[in-house]
Amino acid sequence: MELLTPEEVSKLLKVNKRTIYYWIDRKMINHIRVNKKVVRFRPIDVEEFIQKHLVKASDVDEVVNEILSKLS
Repeated sequence: MELLTPEEVSKLLKVNKRTIYYWIDRKMINHIRVNKKVVRFRPIDVEEFIQKHLVKASDVDEVVNEILSKLS
């Protein structure tokens, strides 16, 4: 099984590596702690993270309408 490093995940998601560690600290993304300093990710866990945070177009419309209603 191929495991991904935090650097690889940050490049894949196009976010800063610090963001990956923030998500790790807050247990927002599943990870494997090899030891105190080494963390790895299964590709399936990264995919599940992406799916969990996917915003569908209809969801965006709902958020926009909610914001607009609060501004009125």
